[in-house]
Amino acid sequence: MFKIDNKQIHLTRGDIACIGVGAKNEDGTDYEFQVGDVVRFSVYKKKDCNCVVLSKDITVEAAGTELDICLTEADTKIEGIISKPVDYWYEVVLNPETKPQTIIGYDLDGAKLFTLYPEASEE
Repeated sequence: MFKIDNKQIHLTRGDIACIGVGAKNEDGTDYEFQVGDVVRFSVYKKKDCNCVVLSKDITVEAAGTELDICLTEADTKIEGIISKPVDYWYEVVLNPETKPQTIIGYDLDGAKLFTLYPEASEE
């Protein structure tokens, strides 16, 4: 299962997903990602920003107003097997090492949730 609802990501552990991300300029127009921009997608434990469980950097290869962050099966096998949904928080940051700008993250509306759902054990 993969679903995005009001910036809340719902995903079954071990599934793949591509998340489309865009950004706005200060004047409200769409930001155009430039070749060489880096976008970092980070998932961390709820209420524990120091415990990052997934971090993925995507380097922009073609200019455009939207970028896909594609998660692999290995990326979404966060921690161990779970028996009930687990909520994490996530953020998306543009150029985190040079000129960091948070595109999606904790804001006036609160944390952005990444809910991971159980998968059957493969053993």
